[in-house]
Amino acid sequence: MRATLRRRGAMAAVVAALSAGGMLLTTASASATASAPASANASALLTVEVGAAIFNGRSLASGEVGIPDLWSGDVLLATCWNTGENLGRGNRWYFTVYERYSRFNGLELTASGWTYAPYVDNSAASKSVITHC
Repeated sequence: MRATLRRRGAMAAVVAALSAGGMLLTTASASATASAPASANASALLTVEVGAAIFNGRSLASGEVGIPDLWSGDVLLATCWNTGENLGRGNRWYFTVYERYSRFNGLELTASGWTYAPYVDNSAASKSVITHC
């Protein structure tokens, strides 16, 4: 029950930010998911440029979390970045806590995991908006 209320509260905050057109959200560590890195203190809504899958860790070997891959034009909410496996365009990965799929009529999911930053926005947010985990 408590987790459901926390998840609903987090989704309400995301929906409010999307409705307002805000691109930067400040989150308290108390509202972070259990698997979110403790140092995450800023979040950013990012539009996917290339395409990205959500992984359990910062490598392909960690496996995907089991939701559809994000395509160009989809949106994700990233809370922080960290380094991981270099897939040919750098080694930065975003910790992702929310996904919105434009190709699925705006389907919204709240799966947590890691996305390869160069495939999201060429790692731009990791250099200016999002803090290191």
